[in-house]
Amino acid sequence: MKIISVSNVKGGVGKTSTAAILSAGLAKKGYHVLMIDSDPQTNLTMCFLPEPPDETPSIYHVYAEGMSLDTVRTSIKENLDLVIGDFELCNADMQFLKAGRLKMLQKAIKNMDSEYDFIVIDTPPNLGILSLNAFLVSDHLIVPMAADSFSLKGVRLLKQTLDEVSEETESAVSIVGLLLTKYTNRTNVSKLLEKSISSAAELLDTKVFKSRIRQATVLQESQIAKIDLLEYAPKAPVTLDYQAFIEELLERIEV
Repeated sequence: MKIISVSNVKGGVGKTSTAAILSAGLAKKGYHVLMIDSDPQTNLTMCFLPEPPDETPSIYHVYAEGMSLDTVRTSIKENLDLVIGDFELCNADMQFLKAGRLKMLQKAIKNMDSEYDFIVIDTPPNLGILSLNAFLVSDHLIVPMAADSFSLKGVRLLKQTLDEVSEETESAVSIVGLLLTKYTNRTNVSKLLEKSISSAAELLDTKVFKSRIRQATVLQESQIAKIDLLEYAPKAPVTLDYQAFIEELLERIEV
């Protein structure tokens, strides 16, 4: 089983879209996949489900009550399950201050049977306790970066945090690559920023994925329809971009 977190301290970079489409794409290939929506904004959950009732078991109950992932997961489709997000996690950094809270997710995953090939975690756009929990359990990290200058901020802070996590676990978290999103080759901005993003990749001791994810409104349309992009628009250019990215990812992690 491989655990992959999708993370960036900057919001609006396609983080949730990447987590959702990656998960659906892996499931379509026959892998058993569990998605964990660890972002209090619950956007990953909303990609697949209508807003759940307040009493629905969620990732919050894993942290607050020690519930197992087995009891809070929801089946989305064949080979694809989801642990839904919860707005209650907005106060996670204040609520979960006790010793050992950095390893709550690790404990929950250890208690599961190894029935999944992949666990994909959508993290918040910050480096708080939820992101740290995700980093501590992850084999690999994907960092989406939008093709704009603001997405380059926070790279040094991410590097510092991952170094601290590596010291805690005595093993390095592998950043499998930076994924350039919202890309358009019709402007000079994206091309000019590729050099800066390559420098960011060097800082994080990784590489930029060759695949580029084009900007497309069909992404938002598929999320509103609660249908994954691969089914909603299988021939759209952005769908082909994500399919190429998934193939590249599988090669990099040697599956």
